[in-house]
Amino acid sequence: MSFDKGFWKPNRKQEAFLALPTSIFEAFYGGGNASGKSDVLLVYGLIHRWHENPNFKQVFMRRTFPELRNEIVPRSREIYPKFGASFNKTDMVWTFPRPDQYGGTGLANEGAMIFLGHCEEESDVHKYDSMEINLFTPDELTSFTEYIYLYIGFTRVRTKVPELPAIIRCAGMPGGIGHTFVKKRFVTPYPDGGKIIVGKGNVKRFYVHSTVADNPHADPEYSARLDGIPSEAERKARKFGDWDAYQGQVFDEFRDRHYPDEPDNAIHVVPPFSIPDWWPKMVIGDWGFAAMTYIGFYAISPQKKLYLYRELYWLKTKIEEWAPIIKAFVERENPKVVKFCRSAGQDRGQEHTIQQQIEHALGRPIELSNNTPGSRVAGKMLLHEYLRWKPKPVVPPSELPTYSEEYAMWVLRNKGLDDYKAYLKLFDPPEEEKNIPKLQIFKCEEAGNHDGHPNCCPLMIDAIRACSYDKPKDNKPAEDVATFEGDDPYDDLRYAVDSAERYFVEAAKEFAKIQKAEFLSEVLSGNRDWTAYYRNMRSVDAAPKMQVVSRFSHGRR
Repeated sequence: MSFDKGFWKPNRKQEAFLALPTSIFEAFYGGGNASGKSDVLLVYGLIHRWHENPNFKQVFMRRTFPELRNEIVPRSREIYPKFGASFNKTDMVWTFPRPDQYGGTGLANEGAMIFLGHCEEESDVHKYDSMEINLFTPDELTSFTEYIYLYIGFTRVRTKVPELPAIIRCAGMPGGIGHTFVKKRFVTPYPDGGKIIVGKGNVKRFYVHSTVADNPHADPEYSARLDGIPSEAERKARKFGDWDAYQGQVFDEFRDRHYPDEPDNAIHVVPPFSIPDWWPKMVIGDWGFAAMTYIGFYAISPQKKLYLYRELYWLKTKIEEWAPIIKAFVERENPKVVKFCRSAGQDRGQEHTIQQQIEHALGRPIELSNNTPGSRVAGKMLLHEYLRWKPKPVVPPSELPTYSEEYAMWVLRNKGLDDYKAYLKLFDPPEEEKNIPKLQIFKCEEAGNHDGHPNCCPLMIDAIRACSYDKPKDNKPAEDVATFEGDDPYDDLRYAVDSAERYFVEAAKEFAKIQKAEFLSEVLSGNRDWTAYYRNMRSVDAAPKMQVVSRFSHGRR
């Protein structure tokens, strides 16, 4: 039977996956729920008519036997018997008839074989040691470990028959024990898929991204039901095939892309722009030698938003090697504060502490971070607030206290003007939040152009995504972020948000001065009254140098 008679019709993404040449050794069909992942793996060999070759062997694999029994076996019974295949339940294998059987002279059950296998433990890989697999199709790949995938895929997939392939075609969705290796192997190089990835040994890989929206045969109500998933990370993963959602388990509000069902402000990663030179700036560092030395450059807008506009980092590099680079930036941009992790001030039995060495190299004093008990958790909670893009809930008028003029006068007489104003403020209508999220990070403008690009912060973006909770202690859920290799940018960001608040008011005041100076300049251009201009400018601190807003563009180093 062929597939051109309405039995099974691929959707657009499945068709692209099926059309890949066998010169591409690995291909991954990945995305959200109901995108047709299992089906396309079950029919892959049939589409190419490899099942007509009696030497063909395919291994369709799930991690556990119950998954095969409950999901795959029933679906395979709807497909393979139509091609004359019979099923051996003991060996979990479908055997197809030899081609000459269709003429009535061949032998039954001596043709191509499709095994429905599982590999629950890593030691189970050796059950496949004697096999020559033409088509290896692990389904729900993120449920497998990297070792299982590489061992079977790279030692058992081979062919002695020129007409048959030796390829891997797999499928899966975000989440699971294999999330990290699958994302790194197939998704990270080209997140939208559609391009050949060339790995070691010239081995070619390919990624096809697919979601329920690409599957016209999916239940039309199913997509709507996915919106009811309470966990935001899980919803993004299952509906949109978002591979970053699961890596951001702690900060699941973090967005490096915009989703169609969310407001325009729900974004934390933005294109670089020219930072006005009057914005307050901070240089924050997390020092390390065997670990990373990470330096973040932050700017504070008058709208009370924090921008990470540059990151620099070194591994196993001495202070005297990286400090001159930082000094050049510090002298040019004149930051309000230069801060490093408190560990830089520790006495390590040397003549000078790390703090003193950095201060000597930069030619200026530095601050140290707050490492009091609970500061890590407090920093994490503050970062949640900086990442928040949903408005705070508004208190219904019925729940507000009733204004009392008599009480207001009593507060003024007995507690003073500040408390009186605070009482009146309770009855002000809520102000619209125009500065959420309070943190945004510059992204790379060009793919692959990371190194030495001052307007590019990929390490920080990856670190925020990778944050997961520490292990529970004493039967209490963990509140802190677990330490992990590459967490230096996250620590740097904690120090930054802890320092930023003090400069919000300063940025707003500077902005007010700029606006007033620009207004007076516009008036002068109309009336040419220099006497009035200079008289009014004296009321603006440092007004003459603010007549024109000077800006700089961060260029390439």
